[in-house]
Amino acid sequence: MTTETTIATNGNGHTGSSEYNAEDITVMEGLEAVRKRPGMYIGTTGPEGVFHLVREIVDNSVDEAMAGFASTVDIQIHEDGSVTVVDDGRGIPVDTHDKTGKSALETVMTTLHAGGKFGGKGYQVSGGLHGVGASVVNALSEWTVVEVRRDGYVYSQRFERGVTMNDMTVRKQTSADLLGTGTKVTWMPDSEVFPEIDYDWDGVTGRLREMAYLNQGLAIRLRSDWHEETHWPHNDITFRFDGGVRSFVRTFNRRRGGIHDSVIYAAGTVEDVAVEVAFQYNQSFVENCLSFANVIRTGDGGTHVTGFRSALTRVVNDYAKKNNLLNIGKDGVATLSGEDVREGLMSVISVKVKDPQFEGQTKGRLGNPEVSGAVAQLVGRYLTEFLEDHPDEARVIIDKASTAARAREAAKKARDLIIRKNAMDGGSLPGKLADCSEKDPSRSELYIVEGESAGGSAKQGRDRQFQAILPLKGKILNVEKARPERMFAHDEITALITAIGAGMGEEFDSEKLRYHRIIIMTDADIDGAHIRTLLLTFFFRNMRQLIDEGYLYIAQPPLYKASKGRRSNWLYADADLDSWMAERAFNGLSIASDDDEVDIEVKGKSLGSTITQLREFREAYGIVDALGVPKDVFFNLLRDPEWQNLTFTRDRSSEIIAELNDDLTGEDGPFQVDLFNDSVDEDQAAFTREVNEESGEDDEEAPVTYMIQDYELTEDVYNNPAIRRAKRLYPRVADFVSADAFSIKRRENVVLDDINWEELPEALEENSDTSGINIQRYKGLGEMNPDQLWETTMNPQNRLMLQVTAEDAISADDIFRTLMGEEVGPRRDFIRANALEVKNLDV
Repeated sequence: MTTETTIATNGNGHTGSSEYNAEDITVMEGLEAVRKRPGMYIGTTGPEGVFHLVREIVDNSVDEAMAGFASTVDIQIHEDGSVTVVDDGRGIPVDTHDKTGKSALETVMTTLHAGGKFGGKGYQVSGGLHGVGASVVNALSEWTVVEVRRDGYVYSQRFERGVTMNDMTVRKQTSADLLGTGTKVTWMPDSEVFPEIDYDWDGVTGRLREMAYLNQGLAIRLRSDWHEETHWPHNDITFRFDGGVRSFVRTFNRRRGGIHDSVIYAAGTVEDVAVEVAFQYNQSFVENCLSFANVIRTGDGGTHVTGFRSALTRVVNDYAKKNNLLNIGKDGVATLSGEDVREGLMSVISVKVKDPQFEGQTKGRLGNPEVSGAVAQLVGRYLTEFLEDHPDEARVIIDKASTAARAREAAKKARDLIIRKNAMDGGSLPGKLADCSEKDPSRSELYIVEGESAGGSAKQGRDRQFQAILPLKGKILNVEKARPERMFAHDEITALITAIGAGMGEEFDSEKLRYHRIIIMTDADIDGAHIRTLLLTFFFRNMRQLIDEGYLYIAQPPLYKASKGRRSNWLYADADLDSWMAERAFNGLSIASDDDEVDIEVKGKSLGSTITQLREFREAYGIVDALGVPKDVFFNLLRDPEWQNLTFTRDRSSEIIAELNDDLTGEDGPFQVDLFNDSVDEDQAAFTREVNEESGEDDEEAPVTYMIQDYELTEDVYNNPAIRRAKRLYPRVADFVSADAFSIKRRENVVLDDINWEELPEALEENSDTSGINIQRYKGLGEMNPDQLWETTMNPQNRLMLQVTAEDAISADDIFRTLMGEEVGPRRDFIRANALEVKNLDV
């Protein structure tokens, strides 16, 4: 008997079998669903997904801290990419679970939505709402090993890709084990799931720092062998803040300049909602609000933010009206808006809720309606008391909000004037905009181009179907120093706002965007970099959603056009040029050491990367020499293990100095460490100042310095970017630097000998075969004709673009404030620390 199957086609052209039976329903056992659709559980299988695994396990350890059972969390990223997380909490239960018949440990690791976070007995509050953390990490790892310390025993079990590999083993706890109770989880992210296994240092440390701030007194240590080359010796760091969220605010407000001394702090529990809020006004024009629910960052805000803002607006207005601080003068304002009272506000809002309602596993927004009232009630009470008890600081706050209100009204008038002008012009777009014919924003892109010359080339070279060009005349206004009304009076900025079409500030609406790819395209010189920075400042301050939603890009025009014969290549970096030269000009050349103790021979394509690394190391060494660091001291810092992890902070400097003096000195020893006094790092400094303010003590400290062979090593020199770069490069060039001399051979014949490592790059170039080779350096977009500009920078098939992101908003805010703000001091310090790193300076 033959069964005939009918294939049906629906109106959309999709096909499927007309037979749809129970056998077509797939039931996935265990954690198979997680491996089949990992994006549903961790969002992405890119590097952010790899970090998500770390967050899930660390969140579990922090839950123990929030419950009052853990005081330390230790994270180690191993050289092979595996991760270990250890805490001193109660340890995962190991007794048999009634429902599954397995140990609680195996149940937690192999069953979705299993954990101590649902019944309310194991945890009153927790960050892992969905209970999928440990099991998802297990499912998406090549292997996982869990070790639990409880009741004087050590229990362990191994899993591979979510499958239990052995019964739980048990042995007595010995002196070789960690003391007390706790859990240790080690896993290797599965390369079958994650195409690229990587850990972003700033992302990891930023998250751990937040957790330490939000859990007062919790110590979180990170050790990363994975970042040994790039961040050593700073790849071992501990976060602990006894000041909690107050230290959080004070630390981030340090460079912004607080307009009042006290950090306003409110903490308490209202109807089972634990609330902790700290905030302080600064001299900036923007609000920075960091909100958290159960230690999970809620980047999209939620009811806790709504409650805070409503209480802030209400209390400030009530106090101002009660004390007749509004309607003063001819420009006085009758009422302060929410936007007015939040200008220049740095706030941290942390709530802990028994049953949090998040939008999905990513926990981007808190939805519990009862939280809004709890936060509003607590903040309202504490803020009212603060304003009544501190009338001088209250007046400063209200004066700032009143100034913001007047500026808002002036900006509104300027904006309305522009709108009326556009209406009179028929609602036309800027005259200099060469628009595209595509009307679908998702298929359209806008190039913001530096200068009329480059704008002309871009207009001729573009694809008119989907590429629009907006040339800018000169440098736009530095909005970091300008009020909104000045921005709206600036022609180039109004052209930008009109062309993009989505408004700005709180009125920005991404649904009205005319282009979904907005691309900054400037020259590869100092002026181009300045214009790019001014544009980034404008977008970060006024159209932040462009960055957050992934619409802003930076074009990458080539630096070189390298030709040999009829063939040419566009090269985008100096390293690309070295590699190109190695393949075409260094044919037959090789480098060999003349030192019998160091065996080195490099030839072929490897010469390109070798030259790049030697040149970069030489540049770093030149900067260090210009700083006045003796050669022997410099190489001691690179080679000597005793000088690899120097610290200049209060908690460890005395201990390290004692160790170094014991090991390295003696009466005739060459090394000596001088401790003039203790100092503190930036994060500790916030808390130290806070304590000193309360006690009336002076927190001015003399710095820690180290004496190496009569050279006084300071923290600024030790942390100079050139030394850090040299440390990163040294493992790759150590053999070259250690050798006495080198020879350059062409095949078997020595063409040059007795040269040192510093002379190798130029020696190779001088003996290379450059016949028929032409290298052209491009600095300006106008130097390329329209066809070249299309081929290298605008053609979607060939171009390179950088997507602008700001994952750490506070760090980004610091950078913009340092480089573009009013204060000269921080910018001067930045220039002093980095001036010698400048390349291609136009004089």
